[in-house]
Amino acid sequence: MRDNALQFTMREMRRVAASPLPWAALAGAALVLGMVGPFGTYESLRLPARLAYWAAIVVSTYFLGFAFVSLLEKVIFAKRPGPAGFALIGAMAGVPVALFVWLLNRLVYGTDVVFLLPLTLYVMTIAAVSSGVIAFFSARLAHAPAPAQPSAQRPKLFERLQPRLRGKLLYLSMQDHYVEVVTDKGSELILMRMSDAVDETAPVDGLQIHRSYWVASDAVTGTIRRDGRLILRMSDGAELPVSRNRIGLVKDAGLA
Repeated sequence: MRDNALQFTMREMRRVAASPLPWAALAGAALVLGMVGPFGTYESLRLPARLAYWAAIVVSTYFLGFAFVSLLEKVIFAKRPGPAGFALIGAMAGVPVALFVWLLNRLVYGTDVVFLLPLTLYVMTIAAVSSGVIAFFSARLAHAPAPAQPSAQRPKLFERLQPRLRGKLLYLSMQDHYVEVVTDKGSELILMRMSDAVDETAPVDGLQIHRSYWVASDAVTGTIRRDGRLILRMSDGAELPVSRNRIGLVKDAGLA
């Protein structure tokens, strides 16, 4: 279960890092904070150093907090928690984030700008509130009526997914007794057999490349060879192995 949580966290990190929207928001926040110079940074740092400081703070704490929240979500909860659950794991994620900020301040200033305990309580509160609020509005959006689509163009498998995840189908991965359905909007574990999940991928063109993996053809971006094995590289950065008895099928499908 821990390996699955780590894989989920890394995949979510790659997905967020590949999107331009978070980077644009982070750049805007870093620019505003660098210009305004809160918490005494306006007086203590020149503009270039201040911009660099806040860029480091904003980007590092965002991705560090996101990673810990994603990891704790999978480790603690069997299914996606509500706003209260996200507030709890947000507060927990605030501890390593606060420690990072404290260490960075020690590196930049050579002393405690804010003592570790009050800084930790401050960051935990912000992380808990922001995580809970984001989860609340995400849940509202997830239950909002989705735009009507012809059922013939949407895989039946999508009826099992949260509406917010019904994007472009990338691949399926068998995880114990669950099938992980991965789209360009995220992933979700569904309790079902792999064969039944594959049957519900139509009309998406794809191929089962391994007893534990099915891929959408247009989500394959390349191939690599590693230790004599053929591996498909997916559009989200994942690398999926092809079983030896299916290499011919993969080549016939034009995927290798």
